[in-house]
Amino acid sequence: MKTIAICLLALTIPSISANSLEGIVTYKEKQATGVLFIFAKKFDGTMPLPLAVKRIANPKFPLSFSLSAKDAMMKSIPFEGPFKVTARLTKSGDVMDKSGPEGVTTKSLEIGAKGIKIDLK
Repeated sequence: MKTIAICLLALTIPSISANSLEGIVTYKEKQATGVLFIFAKKFDGTMPLPLAVKRIANPKFPLSFSLSAKDAMMKSIPFEGPFKVTARLTKSGDVMDKSGPEGVTTKSLEIGAKGIKIDLK
C-alpha cells in the first residue's frame, strides 16, 4: 500500500523539466577560455532584458543546459514563453561583450521544450 501511495505522489509532482527549457550548446572547440552566457528572452522582443540567464566559466563542449524560473534575472517577472534562447561566449566575461561567437534559436519555444540545439558561430 505504501508503494502505491509513493508512486501516486510521484506522478502528481510536476517534473522539473516541465518548467524549464533544456538543450545543448555546441562549439568547434571542446573547451573554451572565457565565459558562456545562456539566456532566455521573450521571442517577440517585447522585453529587452533576459528572463533567465546562466553564466558558465571556461565551458566544455558540448554543454547541456537547463533554464528555469530558478535562473530568473528578476524574480518578480514570470518565466513564461514564448522564448528564444541565446548563447554567447565572451573572453572578457562581460555579458555586454558581443565580440565572441554566438548562437540563437530561430523558432519560438515554450516551457518544457527539450532538445534545443545552439551552435556557436
